[in-house]
Amino acid sequence: MPKYYIKCGTLELIRSIEHGPIEAAIQALGDTNSNDILDEHFYIDERGMYDYATAKPDTTVITLKKVAKLAGWTLGKDEE
Repeated sequence: MPKYYIKCGTLELIRSIEHGPIEAAIQALGDTNSNDILDEHFYIDERGMYDYATAKPDTTVITLKKVAKLAGWTLGKDEE
């Protein structure tokens, strides 16, 4: 089972999951708390924790908007 390092703003988690990086991001979103400040993108990689400045060309980058939608969440201005 792959181990994913997930970063989005101050949220930094490590998850072992079979279903890939998108599912890892959805699970990480569910583990947020009131102290987390989320960024516009999730950075998911099997080699370590990366962000916008350190991401490798093959790091999976998924928008917060897409992850929230897949998780069934609505963000402040997304109520269309």
